[in-house]
Order: sequence, then C-alpha cells, then structure tokens
Amino acid sequence: MKAIHITLAAALLTTSGAAAAQSATDARCILLGNVFAQQTKDADAQKLAQVSIYFYLGRIPGQTTAAQMKTLFDQQSKTITNANAGALMQDCVKPVQARIQMLQSLSAPPKPAQP
Repeated sequence: MKAIHITLAAALLTTSGAAAAQSATDARCILLGNVFAQQTKDADAQKLAQVSIYFYLGRIPGQTTAAQMKTLFDQQSKTITNANAGALMQDCVKPVQARIQMLQSLSAPPKPAQP
C-alpha cells in the first residue's frame, strides 16, 4: 500500500513538473510576444507577435495566481537577452503558425465535383 502512495506521489510530481516547465515556456513567449509586438516595425510580424501573446495566455492554467505569474515572468525575463530574443521568438511563433495553418486548411473551399 505504501508503494502505491509513493508511486502516485511521484506521478503527480512528474506531471506538475512538466506543467511548470510548460508554463515557464509559455510565460517566456508572452514576454517575447509583448516586446516584439511593441518594437517590431513590420506589420505582419507585429500581428504574429500579438497573436502569440493570446495563444500563450490561453495555455496558462486557470488556477495560476498573479503571484505565480509574476514569479514566472521574473524568472523567464532573466533568460532573455538581445542576442537570443529573436531565436526564442521564432521558437514561440512556430506552434502558433502551425495552428493557424491547420485552421486555414479546415476552411479551404470544397473542391468542385468531377463530372
């Protein structure tokens, strides 16, 4: 019985660790999206940065508190430099673009019937 509790606790810790890592990545992408949306001169890149903010905001768990978000933002802001910001933003944009392409593929006009 004790082994079951240990196994269950380990599984919960593993799951929460993965969720925390995902939230950290999401927080970093929110920060980057915000900066790029404000500083980018290219209109398309600015729109993509803005969309990215909302995409990653939607991935933050609903039970996350403001204090937890502040901690995530503080931690992730330390990992962003001028040298790596562009590459990190590209990593953030890839999943957003993939979702946009998936949605666009669903709305493609039907092919005409062949005679």
